[in-house]
Amino acid sequence: MCRKFALCMSLVMSLTLSQVLAAEQFRVLSSWDDSYEPVGQILGGFLERLEEESNGEITSRVSGPETFPPFEQLDPVSRGLMDMLFTNGAYHYNDTAVAMSLDSLIGGPDKLRESGIWDYVDERYQERGLKLIAVLYDMNGYAIMLREALDPDNGLKGRRIRGTPIYHPVIEALGASPVVLSASEIYPALERGVVDGAAWPTVGPVGLRLYEVADYMLRPSFGQVGHEVFMSLDKWNSLDEETRDLISKVAEEYESEAVEKFNEIVAAEEATLEEKGVTITELNEKQQAQVDKAWFQGAMDLAEKQSPEAVKRIRELAADAGMAP
Repeated sequence: MCRKFALCMSLVMSLTLSQVLAAEQFRVLSSWDDSYEPVGQILGGFLERLEEESNGEITSRVSGPETFPPFEQLDPVSRGLMDMLFTNGAYHYNDTAVAMSLDSLIGGPDKLRESGIWDYVDERYQERGLKLIAVLYDMNGYAIMLREALDPDNGLKGRRIRGTPIYHPVIEALGASPVVLSASEIYPALERGVVDGAAWPTVGPVGLRLYEVADYMLRPSFGQVGHEVFMSLDKWNSLDEETRDLISKVAEEYESEAVEKFNEIVAAEEATLEEKGVTITELNEKQQAQVDKAWFQGAMDLAEKQSPEAVKRIRELAADAGMAP
């Protein structure tokens, strides 16, 4: 009888524990599918860390842009249809440009928090029903893949370079004309000579196979790529204080780790591009200064058109903290 009772109690306790684990499973929405390396390595690493640190009480299930289109993901998360979002600020520019402005700054996650910008961004998104959890930075930033090498005297004068609006100031600063194309159009446009190059983050050209249609990669890169993790504010508020503290602690620690993880991804990608015959073409010191200035001012000006008061404040905080070129 005692053995049967003990067995029943053990079964009940196991079922109760399983119910607790299931109750804390987050539905995570990503702006990219698994072909984008950071989804598995960066987001996946963060979610694994949450599970480890919570002793398995926090689990996650990731869905990609097939669930909600990448440029329309703030709303479903703010309304609680999904619990978390892994994205970039430029993807929801039409709603708010606050997070997009972070890509133009100088300095990593520690400076972002020390400057007060992190908390300010969090406050602005809470007004939209979202809680900022982490900013996972790829400090390697953005670059341009080119069919022909950079002209040391004339930059990219007379060339046509693919780039969404955030890239336009840099493209124009180098003397080129911007052409707006979606990601799926980049390869055929380069292949047919419709464009002479394409601006893109340093992570990604391998996945897009751009090495087959572009023989050069522009360096040094510019800016930094923010990968924000948001949570539905209602979901956040529904969690107990201990769980919220754990998530915040893990997120802050992981922000620094993510920088190194991104460095490893980019190093591997650049090695692959080199193996495929892609050559580095370098900006000179003057051109680099022009690019850095154009990137910061251009991205900030674009962001300020959409979110004037908020981005103006971010500019002030960035200037005070030495995070603007």
